[in-house]
Amino acid sequence: MIRLFDGAVDQLTRGLAFASRRHALVTENVANLATPGYRAKDLAFDDQLKPGVVGATDDGPALPPLGRFERRPRVVLAQDGTPRGDGNDVNLDRQMARLSQNALYHNTLVQVLVGQFNSMKQAISGRV
Repeated sequence: MIRLFDGAVDQLTRGLAFASRRHALVTENVANLATPGYRAKDLAFDDQLKPGVVGATDDGPALPPLGRFERRPRVVLAQDGTPRGDGNDVNLDRQMARLSQNALYHNTLVQVLVGQFNSMKQAISGRV
């Protein structure tokens, strides 16, 4: 692809891939709310992982690197709170908050991407 907008479209596309993958993880958590022993998962960047994060996993296909420093998102345990008696630690309120936050992030990226394509459309039509 021709390098238009200094890679902005590529970065927005990667952000949308991240949002899509995170949405799938959060909905999986909600679906497993009553599954004994299920541990809530979330998506985090490698550079944000600290030694104190217990139980990082590598479930699912790898996403492309994000950002200038080649940070890769990884599936980690969300640590929603103390596990219940059945070992499940999914907190519905936290999961719904993550879902809302992720939807807002996704919608914002889509709007910025639409703006990028509208700018390109104007430039092609000569209305700049």
